[in-house]
Amino acid sequence: MNIQRERALQGIHNHLVWAGVVFFILYWFIESAVHSYWFNDGHWFLHVFQPSVHELWMRMIVAVLLIVFSLYGQTIINQRKRAERVIIQREKEAQRILENNPAAIILVHCESRRIVYANTNALNLIGATAEAVLGKQCHGFLCPAQKSRCPVLDKGQRTDIAERELYTAQGKSIPVLKSVTQISFQGRPHLLEAFFDVTEQKKMQQAIQQAHAEMNQIFQTASVGMRLIDSDYNILKVNQAFAELSGVMPNKAEGRKCYDVFAGNMCHTANCPLKQVLDGREFAENEVSKTRSDGSVIICNLTATRFEGPDGIVGIVEAFKDITELKRVQNEIQSERDRLHRILFHQFENIGIVNGGFELEYQNEVLKQQTGGKNPCLCYEVLRHRMEPCGDCLMQKALAAEKIQRFEFDAADGKSYQHTYTPFVDNDGQKKAVISQRDITARKASIASAIRSEHLAALGELAAGVAHEINNPINGIINYAQMMVNQTGPDNQLNDVSRRIIGEGDRIAAIVASLLSFSRREAENRCPVSIKELIEESLTLTGSQLRKDGIALHVTIEHDMLPVSARSQEIEQVFLNIINNSRYALNEKFPKTSESKTLEIDVRMVADNGNPIIRARFADRGSGIPPHVIDKVMNPFFSTKPKGKGTGLGLSISHGIVENHGGKLRIESEEGEFTRVMVELPIITAN
Repeated sequence: MNIQRERALQGIHNHLVWAGVVFFILYWFIESAVHSYWFNDGHWFLHVFQPSVHELWMRMIVAVLLIVFSLYGQTIINQRKRAERVIIQREKEAQRILENNPAAIILVHCESRRIVYANTNALNLIGATAEAVLGKQCHGFLCPAQKSRCPVLDKGQRTDIAERELYTAQGKSIPVLKSVTQISFQGRPHLLEAFFDVTEQKKMQQAIQQAHAEMNQIFQTASVGMRLIDSDYNILKVNQAFAELSGVMPNKAEGRKCYDVFAGNMCHTANCPLKQVLDGREFAENEVSKTRSDGSVIICNLTATRFEGPDGIVGIVEAFKDITELKRVQNEIQSERDRLHRILFHQFENIGIVNGGFELEYQNEVLKQQTGGKNPCLCYEVLRHRMEPCGDCLMQKALAAEKIQRFEFDAADGKSYQHTYTPFVDNDGQKKAVISQRDITARKASIASAIRSEHLAALGELAAGVAHEINNPINGIINYAQMMVNQTGPDNQLNDVSRRIIGEGDRIAAIVASLLSFSRREAENRCPVSIKELIEESLTLTGSQLRKDGIALHVTIEHDMLPVSARSQEIEQVFLNIINNSRYALNEKFPKTSESKTLEIDVRMVADNGNPIIRARFADRGSGIPPHVIDKVMNPFFSTKPKGKGTGLGLSISHGIVENHGGKLRIESEEGEFTRVMVELPIITAN
């Protein structure tokens, strides 16, 4: 497009060449007319179309001169036109550059000091139109400086770059960064002035200065010791807290090496926090020992942070907090915790620390054996074998009331436990509780056994009184019957009835004697007893009940068995417990009479590892014992009977009695089929 426009302009401006051609044609006709009419040299037509050689030569010389002159003149005119166009284009480009410049730009005539040009940014900054600005003197309209004080025009400076004030059309003064230089515009000297509004920059500078003052105040009033260090380990600045902590005043610390003031155990080592930060680490925190100016050593928590100054130099901000007293208290607490741990370690019961979320945070060795060292674990899962927290959680009550809570409960395995919750506040500020789980099964069994012994003693006293009252009338009845036997002959019916009365009276006397024998207190010392006699006495007390329930009794007792050393009342109690359990199991399986409703008792002397023992076997075909509880039936307070029909102490006490006599009590059972209970007691040998 530019090339086509240039060619069109050249075609328009080549008019001198055409003018030369026209002048040549006119000269051709005029010269022909002069020869024809002025000199009467023939007809005009002949001179035009048939000139002579002389005329043709002269005309060609004139044509060449006209054409050459036209070409030369046209070349000069074209060059000038082209130069004018370039100047106009340059001025337009310059004006476009000035107009699009982000700075506010004005041109001032140096001689008149009047504004001759202002770009849009300048007009917007001044707040006026071009008509209101152009032609005004700069020093009276924009610049507060006097006429004789212009840095460039009056003081001879080539340029002026400085912060100045600029007056707007509304009379408002705003800060600007002003750049002034002298240029030539349209062949005359002008001032080119550029303005940048620095109002926001000034506000930012003020905000930065205020922030710097605030940071300096925070730095000086900080409760921890702080110091600034450059990349060469020189101390740039310290606060008052650091001076008090280190014992070195700020004026004596600043400018010195950091390792010469408040030196520590990490100085000149690879673990130096400052070295780590300078190597690229953003933040470092360590516990260090520092030496004060008086030679005393304190423990500090040191934090070092990297910073980069405005000049790009990397430095370090160090903060020191004296934790000497805190470490002493922590060591004392740790010592107490270690002591407590050793105490808890040697306890023979489950002890742990549980938080408010039911998590066991600590377990002693006994509890670890139960949990298998699992961590974390929940207290209700480990100690109560539950899938959710207890409904009436005493641990939560202990934490809420801040009082010790204690309770006892019976577990599903037949054991009894006592839980104690002791609340305390841990060093992390959380409320927690020390929980202890103590197995009190044996203690409860001992208490129950003692209570049972007291009941038996009371029963013995009652039985003794009742037996005394029964024996007197029974003896009278027997005596009267004997008198009737003595007064009648063998063939007399009254004699037979009297003998029957004597027999029944003797049986009543035997039952009373057996009841007295069972209920009386035995001495602590053991004595030789006959197992056969103890079985017979036990059956004397339970025989009527067995017959009433329709239980067939099959007893096999070996003769000539040696005695055992025992307390007869305790062994008889074992036999009674076993017979009563068999009676209950048979009645559960056979509510009515049945051929299988039998109890077999087999007593014989056998050898166990070469040692003679007496084995009493009680076998029934009752309801049997489920396999998953057969290992628990001898635990105290564990019973397969419904609530109210058993205490869970019979087999437990029996097992203890047999073991105290050096024997064994074993149980074999199949649910719904049978149960066999073996009581094995060592016999008295010749020794």
